[in-house]
Amino acid sequence: MLVRLLGTQDAPSFHSLRLCGLREAPTSFASSYEEEVDRSAEVIEAQLATRNDRGVFGAFEGSRLVGIAGLGRENRRKLNHKAFVWGVYVAPDMRGLGVSKKLVAEVLTFARSIPDITQVNLTVNANNPAAIRLYTSLGFEQFGREHNSLMVDGHMYDEVHMSLHFGG
Repeated sequence: MLVRLLGTQDAPSFHSLRLCGLREAPTSFASSYEEEVDRSAEVIEAQLATRNDRGVFGAFEGSRLVGIAGLGRENRRKLNHKAFVWGVYVAPDMRGLGVSKKLVAEVLTFARSIPDITQVNLTVNANNPAAIRLYTSLGFEQFGREHNSLMVDGHMYDEVHMSLHFGG
């Protein structure tokens, strides 16, 4: 299994897998299928363009993209010591093989290489104990719970807020 930073050439595969995730697991993402289905190739390529302080990683089984995970960074001066994990998704047939752990570990390695980043945050659906266990195993600690954070198809879902501190 190869895990690497995605580039603009990966835009079609990324968009396809991202849409699968938004359709298959809508309660796992703040974004929705409807919001992203018509995104242009240019917008997706811009999201994947090389930057030194954020990026999207992909896990490949051969040439097939089977998992994705992003690292963003807060833009405001008083907050830009923080990064955040977003968009973690693994194709259903590849689950249980450690793909998510490899992806998030690679994201964290990248985060540690960014000057001035001292913590990485994430949110996870409170009804997803497997994801919470994964993040806990990588050193994240829960610091809060937001009740009714997401509304999907008229149902409310809580999100757990987690953080990993590694400097500062």
